[in-house]
Amino acid sequence: MSGVSQPGDVALPYADQLRQQSATCRLLAEKQRENTAVFEGFAERGLPGSAEMAERSERSARFLVQLASVIAEQALAHDEYLAAGGPENSRAYVEYEATTRRLRALLPTDTLTD
Repeated sequence: MSGVSQPGDVALPYADQLRQQSATCRLLAEKQRENTAVFEGFAERGLPGSAEMAERSERSARFLVQLASVIAEQALAHDEYLAAGGPENSRAYVEYEATTRRLRALLPTDTLTD
C-alpha cells in the first residue's frame, strides 16, 4: 500500500495501525542515526555546521525512538482494552483512558526547532 487508500483496501485495526506507525518511527530513527554518522564525518573534515547537524540528527533519532515506544505501548493498551471487553466494559475503558493519559505524558517534548 502506498499510504493512499485505494478502492478495495481493507482498513487495519487501530492497534495494527499503531504498530505500523511505531515501526515507521523506528525506521526513521535508524535513518537519522545514519545521517548523524555522515554529518560527524563531515565535521571531522571541517565542513562548517556539520557538528551542529550531527547533534540535531541524533536528537531527532532519540525523539523518534521515544515516540515509537509510546506508540507501541498505546497499541498494547488498546489490545488489552479490547481483550477486557472493549466498549462493553466501562471499567476497561476507564483503565484504557488512564493509560492513554500516562502515555501522553511520556511523549517527547523536544520540539527540535532550535
